[in-house]
Amino acid sequence: MEKRERAILSGDIKNILKHVSRTLYLSVNVLPEPVKSSMGMGYLLCRLMDTVVDSPSIGSEHKLAILSLMRGIHKPANAEAVAIRVHKLAAQAPARGEKELLLKFGKILALYARFPEQDKELFSQLVNAVAAGMEMDVQAFPGGLPAAFQTAGELELYCTRIGGAPGVFWARLYREAIRRSTRSTDNFPSEKDAEMIGSALQMTNILKDMAADLRIGRCYLPQADLDSKNLKPADLLAPQNMDRLRDITAKWMFWAIDRLDQCEAFVAAIPKTELALRAAVIWPVYWAMDTLEVAAHSNLLDPASRPRLRRRRIYSTIAATPPLLLSNTAFARGYRFRRETLIVSIRGGQFEGRAI
Repeated sequence: MEKRERAILSGDIKNILKHVSRTLYLSVNVLPEPVKSSMGMGYLLCRLMDTVVDSPSIGSEHKLAILSLMRGIHKPANAEAVAIRVHKLAAQAPARGEKELLLKFGKILALYARFPEQDKELFSQLVNAVAAGMEMDVQAFPGGLPAAFQTAGELELYCTRIGGAPGVFWARLYREAIRRSTRSTDNFPSEKDAEMIGSALQMTNILKDMAADLRIGRCYLPQADLDSKNLKPADLLAPQNMDRLRDITAKWMFWAIDRLDQCEAFVAAIPKTELALRAAVIWPVYWAMDTLEVAAHSNLLDPASRPRLRRRRIYSTIAATPPLLLSNTAFARGYRFRRETLIVSIRGGQFEGRAI
């Protein structure tokens, strides 16, 4: 694909992306080509599936049918069938940005068709893994009163598919970009590190969106954990039960921290000449840590208390980035400061819950 055509393609993707994601749009927008357009397209394909699966008014059979078609999105017949189905479902989308995504999916597929075959193979691997995670959503949560995953292993597998697979996709795009610019043959950044970071980012989303997910019948926290506190998924619809849940949410925050710790090795593997690639890792990691820190002080069962980063916090992180791009030590210092602050907040929340 010629450079000019890639730039036009990237611009079209960006115009759609900015309406459906705030922080990811900022991270993708700084990337160089061809990483930018590939990351943007990969996200839009996954976000389309997520929008369909998250719509309570769409029946399970329609959700599973669309996910099945998405697994073969490289086939023209599948692409056409998905575009027709989602266009009909657009009126049922819960938000303006998501409705626009469904209505424009035909255009997104036209953009997808212009990517080289090697890129489409990466998209297929990504979509197949994420679709498998979303099938877990549809099958585990039939709607109505909240249902829960049964074991910690199910939740970890879900995070690996929904967050870890995009992390691997991310690492592969980075590796190719680094090889083009430095002629390196190293297998870094590590796909395993990226999978763990991506899983941690997904856990962050699960914790911050818990109240909203419960109200569409989804409890991602395992029933095995809830049993330890004599809780049922429906009990989590009552915000006053947050104190009983605090130890469980703390456990999964620590799980996320353990995986985010791979970010130091991941960033160090990106050459300091690749400033944009480094920034697009640093920002989501720092924002995840900041979000978890807000979550540690929040009532995650109360829809009115959903953890959310203020716009000022997002842009202050961007403004403070330059020194981190040229120094792995400076990045690690900033990460470790956030880590220690977060751990203190988590433990403080556990103590407050017991005191009450």
